[in-house]
Amino acid sequence: MTDSAGDSGSDAQAPGVGVSGPGAPDGMQLLAHDIRSAVSDVIGGVRLMDRDTLPDDALQQLDRVQAASELLARLVEELLGGTPRDTVGLVGNLNLNRFLDDEVRRWHGAAHGTGTKVTMDRAANLPAIVQINLLHLRRIVSNLMGNALRHAEGGRVTLGAELYSHGETLSISVSDNGKGFPPDLLPVLFEPAARGEGGAPGTGMGLHISAAHAKAIGGILSAANVATGGARVTLTLPKSVWCRADVPDDALSDLRGYRVLVADDSATNRTLVRGMLTRLGAECELARDGIEALNWMARERFDLVLVDIEMPVLGGLDVLRSERLRQARGIAPPTSMLAMTAYVLRDNRDVIYEAGADGILAKPLGSIEDFSKTIHHYLKIAPDPSGWAPEMAPPLSAVTLSELMSAAGPDFQDHLLDRLREDLAMVERYLKDALVAGDVPAIRSQTHILLSLSSAIGALPLQEAARHLNQIGRDGDPDSMRIAGKVCLERLAQLRHELPDAV
Repeated sequence: MTDSAGDSGSDAQAPGVGVSGPGAPDGMQLLAHDIRSAVSDVIGGVRLMDRDTLPDDALQQLDRVQAASELLARLVEELLGGTPRDTVGLVGNLNLNRFLDDEVRRWHGAAHGTGTKVTMDRAANLPAIVQINLLHLRRIVSNLMGNALRHAEGGRVTLGAELYSHGETLSISVSDNGKGFPPDLLPVLFEPAARGEGGAPGTGMGLHISAAHAKAIGGILSAANVATGGARVTLTLPKSVWCRADVPDDALSDLRGYRVLVADDSATNRTLVRGMLTRLGAECELARDGIEALNWMARERFDLVLVDIEMPVLGGLDVLRSERLRQARGIAPPTSMLAMTAYVLRDNRDVIYEAGADGILAKPLGSIEDFSKTIHHYLKIAPDPSGWAPEMAPPLSAVTLSELMSAAGPDFQDHLLDRLREDLAMVERYLKDALVAGDVPAIRSQTHILLSLSSAIGALPLQEAARHLNQIGRDGDPDSMRIAGKVCLERLAQLRHELPDAV
């Protein structure tokens, strides 16, 4: 059931309910889903591009596309109504250093074509977690960074953050070394369509919008010209604004530093789970259906995902299966996922676990103490997605190999496996000889073959090792080539060991 239809929740529905009939998404909702999916495809495609083979100029442009697409995804969620109503105005836990790093990375890419350098000036005593509305904060920083880039004129833009007044006040600032604000503009800077002498570029609304967002979260926006040249706009937040949540007591788990995605079509359930996670100190993002959940996971990383089994458009079981398939192919980091459902009979549980759930949270969720213990348990045993890279994937994607065998057909499957084993053994032999002889052309030739073979069967660790060796071979450093060659041969041996004897 969608939010507009009420908050009775999806658990009143029978399993397998479709999207037709009353409560089905309207044309705008479907359009919004299509746009979100397209944006996620762009982000996913950029992340899978072979960065090692790109020259520096192309790599900078790739960073710019990634930065713009991730920012666009956030704006699409807001402009198309994708941001659930229950997130607007709510305070959540935010990893401040991660937020600042993400913003600098995004705007570094956006600034590349202008010749402007984006830097960070971050104090060492910043709080690790702040309690603030991310939507408002992101809109403030986006407007300020965009304005600064327009006025820096090939100079420098700096995103700063510091804690002062004995730790009572947090400031986030954006400064540039441009011409500064016209003196007649400073007194009316945050009024709608303010203009100074000569007419500053832009619509004049950016700072007005930023000031409105600052007021909404209890902060103050101020601006000044810098004595050494340029201007600085500063968001000032008193401690009563950024430190509202209670530190978890001894009866509750401390989940500060963890990031959780909650997918549920019931606004009541989302608000409840978000409230408990916030009290426990975790960061939380919300999705109203399965497609939004998959889009979130394609764009960003989470320590844990909570998925309601009964959701419109795309149900929880499909979300679990789809994400586990991406993980099996090695194109997504391993992430723990828990199913939330009122259907806890044996047959339902078996289906949920077969779909890929690590555990089940029975609805109604019960006390925060029980919820805290369950979430903490699965976070303790969850893999760390932050350090995931393609070379950390399994030596062989069983899913990709199975699809390849299926395409070959039953009459040719064993022959295809035999040929694959022969090719890998031959490459291993030739590559060893080439490494001993230091024959760079032969090394690069064999790594090209390995790239083709490993890609066909989803052997990401070998693919990454072969790509790295190929690049080092191009640079011609003997010591680095020897080390990279050893790693490549080790991963080739792992792959040969993992290949099944027969289909």
